[in-house]
Amino acid sequence: MSYISAIELAYQAGTKTLFDGLSFHINPGDRIGLVGDNGSGKSTLLSLISRRNTPDAGRLSFQRGLSIGLVEQFLDPALESMTPLEAVVESIDPEHRAAESYRVETLLDALGFDAATRSRETSRLSGGQKNLVAFARAIIRDPELLLLDEPGNHMDSRALYFLHRYLSRETVPSFIMISHDRDLLDGVTQQTLWLRDQRCYSFPLSYTGARQALAELDEANEKTRAEEEKKIGQLKASAKRLAIWGREYDNKKLARKAKSMEKRIDKLESDVTFVSEGSTLSLEVDAELLRSKQLFVIDHEQICAPDDTPLFSVGELFFKPGDRVALLGDNGVGKSSCIKTLLAHFNKGTGAQQTIRFNPNVKIGYFDQELAHFESNLSMMDWVSNHCHCDDELVRRTLINWGFAYLDHSRSVNVLSGGERARLLLLTFQLDQPNLLIMDEPTNHIDLQGKEQLEIDLTKNGVSLLFTSHDRRFIENTATRFWWVHEGVMTEILDPGEYFDRITSLDFATAGEEHSSASTSQSQVSQQLEEEQVLERMCELESLIEQDLARKPKFQKPAKQEAWRTELACLNGWLNEQSSA
Repeated sequence: MSYISAIELAYQAGTKTLFDGLSFHINPGDRIGLVGDNGSGKSTLLSLISRRNTPDAGRLSFQRGLSIGLVEQFLDPALESMTPLEAVVESIDPEHRAAESYRVETLLDALGFDAATRSRETSRLSGGQKNLVAFARAIIRDPELLLLDEPGNHMDSRALYFLHRYLSRETVPSFIMISHDRDLLDGVTQQTLWLRDQRCYSFPLSYTGARQALAELDEANEKTRAEEEKKIGQLKASAKRLAIWGREYDNKKLARKAKSMEKRIDKLESDVTFVSEGSTLSLEVDAELLRSKQLFVIDHEQICAPDDTPLFSVGELFFKPGDRVALLGDNGVGKSSCIKTLLAHFNKGTGAQQTIRFNPNVKIGYFDQELAHFESNLSMMDWVSNHCHCDDELVRRTLINWGFAYLDHSRSVNVLSGGERARLLLLTFQLDQPNLLIMDEPTNHIDLQGKEQLEIDLTKNGVSLLFTSHDRRFIENTATRFWWVHEGVMTEILDPGEYFDRITSLDFATAGEEHSSASTSQSQVSQQLEEEQVLERMCELESLIEQDLARKPKFQKPAKQEAWRTELACLNGWLNEQSSA
């Protein structure tokens, strides 16, 4: 029996219909990715499933006694004075807390919290760690179905790694997850529900396979629609001729035949194959290269936090026209502070710049991950006009082309969703045409289709871009150069795999320590890992080897492959030893 059955659901937010006629089932063992454009109703659908809201029409049926766990996007601020251990224990029913508290430590350990982090005040944790605490609070109650609303949003690569690893476990409950992270969706889901055009498309595939299937469906629908419209056009022409002949020759039989054909045309037009309008996000940035050798240079700069605490140093780095540079590093190392330092030097003007110097022809477009410029009562129309030098007609036309309906142009920007704000800011880049984009976590609020369109726009020849992101696929698809903040220094590396491999080679027993692959002995393994963890590590090593072999030969790492194989053989030997003991 299904956990949940949705029959012809409809829901309207204000004057906007989010969906109409949605039908689907959630069954035991399902691992579902819920995707769709910003504003398509994904979070609303989760609120209906969690019974916080009720549909306007249709029916939701739940299995009797079904326990549902909800993981929200943000941790309750009331919990921030607690430690992670206390915050998770607090979610357990009071009468069971004493007996169940040992499970909390085990769970937090599996999510990358060592003893010191478990005892630290939650307010001092990174955004990603806070999200993991929210996740743990839902998991510890052993729900049969888990609802996850963008659990990876604001997570750094390390937190995402632990979330990905946990959701890959066979013992994880059934779940339906909203996410804009393609690697996470492809790695842990087996089914995709796609909200689009007020409809629901279901595929027994993870995100990438579902995207391809949806594209093939769209292509088939367009061909079918073209044939239908061609046939309707021919019938209309024939009906018109018959009607004329019926009048000219006073032939009632021809006139009746024309009327009959018109009814047939009406029926065909009402049943015509639906064709999607697709995504509305598109960014076209001026791709013309500046006539210079560099856009800016960093010459021995110390990057500091807002309170002047030193974060890391930079020796000498050059940024050339057409470069697309990804800033890599864990949360809290100072990537956003680096961007703010660059902007502060830019605003000084050419004559006052010393350790960071910009070409005088540079025009910056800045995407702030906090979207702070939107705390205003200005209407959408006025806000865009204030940020661009364009006439009102062009602004209005561009807003409509980007999916902002004419009737919404008077809405205040401070009531827009995160996704709407992100799209509005990107829209100003198209209008204002900067020649250097600086983007701090641009993918946090953008839906999957918008993210893929953004990749296409940003990788056009000539676009100059400096950005931060924890989305591995976005980084690898977009960047041409990589600056890594590591151990107090920012240096350039040739391949982001060096950064990501460091995360995936973490010791399973201690989140913050490096795993020494080449030197692990059987005796060390037996002291550090339980048999289940050894099996997990072996699967991880096989995946690392497979992924590296899939790269182009020049990007492969033979030394690491050999180290991974050595460790794999060592772990296999330990398992054999345990089996024979």
